[in-house]
Amino acid sequence: MYFDRLLANVPTREFWFKHGLPALVLAIFMLLVYPVLQIDRYLADFFFDPKQHHFPLKHYPFLELVMHAGLKWLMVVIALGCLAASVLGGSAVKSGAYKKPLLWVFAGMVFSTSVVAILKRYNQHGCPWDIDVYGGNLPLFDLFASLPAGAEAGHCFPAGHPSGGFALMAFYFAFMHSRPRLARNMLWVGVTTGLLMGFAQMMRGAHFLSHVLWSGWVVWASLLLLYSIWSPSKLAAVSKM
Repeated sequence: MYFDRLLANVPTREFWFKHGLPALVLAIFMLLVYPVLQIDRYLADFFFDPKQHHFPLKHYPFLELVMHAGLKWLMVVIALGCLAASVLGGSAVKSGAYKKPLLWVFAGMVFSTSVVAILKRYNQHGCPWDIDVYGGNLPLFDLFASLPAGAEAGHCFPAGHPSGGFALMAFYFAFMHSRPRLARNMLWVGVTTGLLMGFAQMMRGAHFLSHVLWSGWVVWASLLLLYSIWSPSKLAAVSKM
């Protein structure tokens, strides 16, 4: 009975087709088509002042204090709030309608942003404001190219800051069966928040657009992986055994 209940909650082929195929298509586009378009350089050039040789909005108060620091801590509060509500919530939460999904949201947000942070920590690409063509001292090179000899690693890919916003997509996976309308709404909230946080960093010269898009992709893939091995429905099944 233990394994029967667990197997009953294994994602189906339809689930993987619906949630995995779009991610695969986006990855192929980002690998084969996006680099040819030169969108990264175009947007970075737009926010760069070649006369002063820096990004004028780098320390703009609204972008730095609200869109960067403020939203970062808001995402932390949301994640911890989900954990607190799951553990300390009242009878409506503990009844099961929200308890386990909110616990999963916390786990999903922590897991997906941690994956991005680890990849960023060991990546060689620099942020725009650190690259030589934009006033820094790091080289600009292709995604899978080797770090030029003598150059320092930039540790700027994928984008860490917008991953917190994209991590709100965890609500989608947590509530897709129990509260489908909430799940769909939070999916778009997560995508929109991540893009807004990423665009704010692009304006400051902190990231290229590709850094932001790959960050969203990694978060989605991480949540998809977590859901496949430890979904809210599996939590419910285990708790009844």
